[in-house]
Amino acid sequence: MNQSLDVKKNIQKAAKRLFALNGYNATSTRDIVREAGVNISAIAYHFGSKEGLFLSLFNDFLFLDDEASVFVGNPVLELKKLLTWIISLRFEDPELVTILQQEIVVHSTRTEAVKERLVPIWQRIHLLLEQGKEAGYFQFHSVYNALNFVMSAAVFPWQNPFFRDVVDRNELEEAVIAEMIGLILKGLGWKDSK
Repeated sequence: MNQSLDVKKNIQKAAKRLFALNGYNATSTRDIVREAGVNISAIAYHFGSKEGLFLSLFNDFLFLDDEASVFVGNPVLELKKLLTWIISLRFEDPELVTILQQEIVVHSTRTEAVKERLVPIWQRIHLLLEQGKEAGYFQFHSVYNALNFVMSAAVFPWQNPFFRDVVDRNELEEAVIAEMIGLILKGLGWKDSK
């Protein structure tokens, strides 16, 4: 890996940690470069600005990639695949999930750029819920309520310090994913026998 790429990744890692810990507004560029051990000009050079740095954290995240977006012909199977991908993010990149949740709540000037990355996923899940209901896999009245339920359950902030006393963080990733998907599908009225 070249030195410029190392510096860039180091800045992103420091920014991600600080944004998740303190929020975007409470994190200064000086905090980031101090944490990353680089010169202040490195942020402008690599990202243009603090906001450019922030948005770069989402460049390789949340867009449906070829593997995640392949339609498998069965809305339940594809929904399971997407939910596995979403829930696994809580384990693989909890800081970025925290930042994402902060942006959704705060509704900042950056929210629209983050939303652009989320909307395709939500639209795909919305479509799968509609298809699953039409095919008789799911039993719910409102697709919008179902979508809200699915996304809320899938991205629940278990890593948030507020919930540490009531959430078992020692469970294995695979077990959590399997149980969460099972609970979500049951909540949608899915019967395993179909």
